[in-house]
Amino acid sequence: MAGKKPDQRHFVFLDRDGVINVERGDYTTTIEQWEWAEGALEGLKMLAEAGYGVIVITNQACIAKGLQTEEKLSILHDFMIRRIRENGGDILRIYHCPHQTSDSCSCRKPSPGMILRAADDFRIPLHETFFIGDSLRDMEAGRRAGVRTIFIDTGISTDSPQTQFAPGEFRADDLVDAVKIVFRETEKSSYRGIDAETSSA
Repeated sequence: MAGKKPDQRHFVFLDRDGVINVERGDYTTTIEQWEWAEGALEGLKMLAEAGYGVIVITNQACIAKGLQTEEKLSILHDFMIRRIRENGGDILRIYHCPHQTSDSCSCRKPSPGMILRAADDFRIPLHETFFIGDSLRDMEAGRRAGVRTIFIDTGISTDSPQTQFAPGEFRADDLVDAVKIVFRETEKSSYRGIDAETSSA
């Protein structure tokens, strides 16, 4: 299938609002409303330089609510990707759900549909992959998909898991902090893999 990169060693899933751009508490639908989240461009550059494939997983119910169109969302995302690339980062693909909760679709987070679709498209080993988000929906979607999760605590999300933080999940201040966790934990996993191979030799 076009777009598959089986030679890519590591991947990271990112939520958009609250991770890449500032969570406004309302929908970001235009370039004029766009504001980069703290550490976003630097974190994306770090991932690109380390060879990670970055995939965005985002709910965009503004489309179902008539506040945004697919065409205008594409324009916004083209702007986002262009600026990210100008700053040394990259986005491999964006998966978005245009539905609202009442549509009961399988793609809207906390359902894991978009993550599972991306994993199939790019042959991603989910148990080795992180999903970085800023809401309970993100954490639950990640758990249900079988990926590891990192919660960016912006202090803005209305469903902050302050008392619902699951064992094995990580907490970060911004994307740079989250990327450092990804690098650290991925390195640990690599060493464990080497140890296992050595002991079985």
